[in-house]
Amino acid sequence: MARHLVTLILEWYFCSISLSLYNKWMFDPNKGIYVPYPILITCFHQFTLYILSMVFIKLKGIKKKTNKKAGTTKNIDWGFWFKFILPTAIASAGDIGLSNVSFKFVPLTIYTILKSASIVFVLLFGCLFRIERYHWKLSLVTLGMCLGVFLMVYNPDLTSKESYKNSTDPETIAFGSMLVLITSCLSGFRWVCTQIILKHTTKSTKKSNRKHSSSKNYSKSKKQHPILTIRQMSPIVGTVLLITSLIIEKPFPDFFHLRLFQNGLAENNIPDVPIYDSWSIFKGVVLLIIPGIEVFAMTLCEFSILQISQVLTLSIAGIAKEVLTVLLSMLVLGERIHGIQGYIGMCIILLDVLYYNYFRFTQNKHSKKEKLSVDDSKL
Repeated sequence: MARHLVTLILEWYFCSISLSLYNKWMFDPNKGIYVPYPILITCFHQFTLYILSMVFIKLKGIKKKTNKKAGTTKNIDWGFWFKFILPTAIASAGDIGLSNVSFKFVPLTIYTILKSASIVFVLLFGCLFRIERYHWKLSLVTLGMCLGVFLMVYNPDLTSKESYKNSTDPETIAFGSMLVLITSCLSGFRWVCTQIILKHTTKSTKKSNRKHSSSKNYSKSKKQHPILTIRQMSPIVGTVLLITSLIIEKPFPDFFHLRLFQNGLAENNIPDVPIYDSWSIFKGVVLLIIPGIEVFAMTLCEFSILQISQVLTLSIAGIAKEVLTVLLSMLVLGERIHGIQGYIGMCIILLDVLYYNYFRFTQNKHSKKEKLSVDDSKL
């Protein structure tokens, strides 16, 4: 089982890190092919996810847990749908869309570390929605994260353009960092709403099973498979992104003249070579759907890891993944973290995330022990 776990973690690393490098290459105006429509491209990723999730659910025979007597359409809780599912989809669209937009302005090293700040917003929204119980240690986690973010972004040297080696002025980097922090906020909100949706689904399933099954069986109900959540969310997220792109980016008809679809030989001014041909268009389409495939594979890897290990294992592996992403962005893209304060800030953020996950793990373990002791006392 240990070998299987290591294989899953390595696959997760490959999908996640290659996706980050790919998006930077896709949207960066200096170090990539620069596709100026990140929101539209992200929309294609979501529809790719929807198609893959439909195929996967069909092949695996995964079924959504619903009331056994009632039909699914008539029993949609529209109040809950508009209150949680739609806002979650909109937050997801903002999170993913703005994340890809930020690649135009901020180095991947800064993006990777600042994205870790989402746990601050997880704590904030968790307390607001009463999913997270407040503890004074959580305030320390928040303060530590804020300090780390400040040290990462702050650069007293006005020649930071040279430090980043990204031909980007400090104001542009500051704007990109603000975009990443906004996506972290949306990511925290999305995570909390997703937990509420999953709890609502589990409760509905238990109530249904309690009515139609014996008491021995209904207590064993499991959480909804994440691919079902992808199928539910991705078309809404894709539609929101498409509408946003049409309003803000106005990609058509210029989209069809992108370098993405052009023949590489034609770019080198080789005579008698068409700018577009069937192969170059096919190559462009494949490049558009690759991120959707990687996100789908990442989701399956995360789910499989949680099936055979604990959440803390995934959290620690996630910290290592972020460090690897930073190192590879330095090696592959030639990026740099400016000053000693940048490295200190990065270490503070990563250690803060690690401590938060350890704290959550111990809290959950303590809660389970208390629940078992209460059940034993009743017996």
